[in-house]
Amino acid sequence: MAALERRWAPERDKHERQVQPWRFFAGRGTRSSATVTPAPLRFWSYAPPRTWVIVAAAVAIAAFLGYQWQFRDGPMSATDLIRFLAIVALLLLVSVTRITVSQHGVSFDIAGIRRVSCYGFLAISAIIDAAAGPRPADWPKGRPASSWFPGARHVHLLYNVDGERAVKSCWVRDPERFGVAVLGRPMRERAAG
Repeated sequence: MAALERRWAPERDKHERQVQPWRFFAGRGTRSSATVTPAPLRFWSYAPPRTWVIVAAAVAIAAFLGYQWQFRDGPMSATDLIRFLAIVALLLLVSVTRITVSQHGVSFDIAGIRRVSCYGFLAISAIIDAAAGPRPADWPKGRPASSWFPGARHVHLLYNVDGERAVKSCWVRDPERFGVAVLGRPMRERAAG
């Protein structure tokens, strides 16, 4: 994987230079600190926190309430409960993911990180094909890069890594626009696997 990171390093740098000036909520325009007007992003979409983050938040709330009920002498104050729920809500908010497509690649950024991190970066040049809906039968099983949310459709990106085919899956609200951004053409509907 280190060789892959080195091979994609120039494209990743170009991707970061294009994405950095944009705010996390890209529809609000560029950051006030941006010194150069960047090229427009080809596509961006938001997804809720990953399932494990939501489950961890639910477990933390249950543990907090259990602790308060079991080990406190008096009743829990409303201020403590509101403060704790506000912290959990803030953690969930900063765990929102943005799927970003630039002229050079696709990344999965996290709201809580000030500098765009470009997690899960895929170089556009490595992407072979994309399919909306079920994963095509002849494609390898892929790793999910985002969580389901209402109105989203499952999209799979087939890409080449060290001569092998790999798949990354994500959920987007507008798969047709996503396909054009990634492939330069609309995605073809493919048979399920």
